Amino acid sequence: MVCRSVRGGKGGALKEVYLDYKRSFMERKKCPRFGLVFACVLFLWCGGEALAGEKEEFLFEDGDVVGFIGDSITQVNYSVVSYPEFLYQYYRTRYPQWELEFRNLGTGYYTAEQALKLYGGEDGIYDKALEGITKAVIMFGMNEALDGGAPEAYIQNIRALTRLLNERGIKNEDIILASPTPFDQTTSSNYLESGEIRKTVDDTLLEYTERLEVLAEELGTRYVDLHTPLLWVNGRLQEENPDATLTIGDSIHPKAEGSILAGFFFLCQQGAGRDVAEVRLSKGSEVQTVSAEVTKVQWRGNEDYVSFSYQPHSLPVAITDDVLRADALFGMLDWLSRESLQIEGLNENEVYTIYMDKVPIGSFTGKELGEGVNLAGLRWNFGQVAARDIEVLNQKWQKCSAKYRSVLGNATLGDREAIQEDVNAAYVIWKKKTEELKEQMTEIARTSASRVYRMEAVSQEGGLIYMRLEHWKWPLLAVALGSLTLLAGILLGIRSKRKRN
Repeated sequence: MVCRSVRGGKGGALKEVYLDYKRSFMERKKCPRFGLVFACVLFLWCGGEALAGEKEEFLFEDGDVVGFIGDSITQVNYSVVSYPEFLYQYYRTRYPQWELEFRNLGTGYYTAEQALKLYGGEDGIYDKALEGITKAVIMFGMNEALDGGAPEAYIQNIRALTRLLNERGIKNEDIILASPTPFDQTTSSNYLESGEIRKTVDDTLLEYTERLEVLAEELGTRYVDLHTPLLWVNGRLQEENPDATLTIGDSIHPKAEGSILAGFFFLCQQGAGRDVAEVRLSKGSEVQTVSAEVTKVQWRGNEDYVSFSYQPHSLPVAITDDVLRADALFGMLDWLSRESLQIEGLNENEVYTIYMDKVPIGSFTGKELGEGVNLAGLRWNFGQVAARDIEVLNQKWQKCSAKYRSVLGNATLGDREAIQEDVNAAYVIWKKKTEELKEQMTEIARTSASRVYRMEAVSQEGGLIYMRLEHWKWPLLAVALGSLTLLAGILLGIRSKRKRN
């Protein structure tokens, strides 16, 4: 409700906050920190609606084959992380049962016009990777802006590319127009001693972004604004350090953490959820769960020990070094990946260790557990372990895709050092490898989501004895039964002997 009252109409007050910030920063005036943080938080609180318009959720779905069409910022051959790669990780872990395929169709140095020539058959080269896609994401603009392209020509080419996809059976509602990521023209290295800006490429990108949103509304496509939120985060960094940037040294290509944040803001505007699973336990009350199953709840002692069987239906986002750096820049993980455990009624001041199949994964006070803790980022959470295994394969997917797109670029740009036969050969390798990686990622995700774990909350004061009793009760019972059987056998033997005598 607060979000809606602040936002007003399409874009509303939030967009004005951004535009005021943009103007002040271009004039090299310091935007008040609280205003920038407020805008960022409000952006997330509204799920991106204030910038994307009041539209319904448009998540990808089971059975989709999604093609990400773009330039080198989509392709990313200088890193194992791109924004499509981060999106793929989210969907692979959050929806392990889905049959879902992503294809990175980004090509370095491409413009929307070049993509039109390729997919319109004017280039003399055919890209089989476009075949069979059911949804498309289009992101161009950086190369057009670097070349000084007029906004009208940029929009005309995006419109034509959308029409070309329509001819291939993809409806406008299944197309996402994404605004280009920022060119960092506000880093200290882009200023002359006189205070003038060396390059004003981002001014052009801003104009592209505004017109692209209008085009998306006109055509009825989806729209995702990556330019605005990334510019916010970059500005926040530069308030503390004028040399800081989300891009590599060329001011064009996002670093790994920049690509991750681009994927994060993409998900926000899609309406992606943050809950991996949610469990709420209270002694004597019914268990409450979301995207999880909980059975066999047991309480022991004076609230010293709680155990239960737990099956989460999803996996958390993998916590890699790149993700941690992105989270440090803009706290995104709690918005995107929350595996909540809440146990009410514990001793507030005692410390409890959480065990997952006898492996300690974290320690919290009873008060913290009563309020709810996030298990998603705990390193030895079994779901997190599986997610990291998936991410290793996902990065191989990114690297394999980038290699294929490089061959395609060599066949359609510059001196054309490759021919159709080279493209076809690279395509066969890419298709086989990406299908293998997809199957492996799916297998790990589904296996993890099918497992049932034994969870235990054990107080460090009196809970260990109950934990040991719980772990040893069946072996002890077996020993006891064995002893009784042996004793009975001995007694029967003695009785038989007496009868014979």
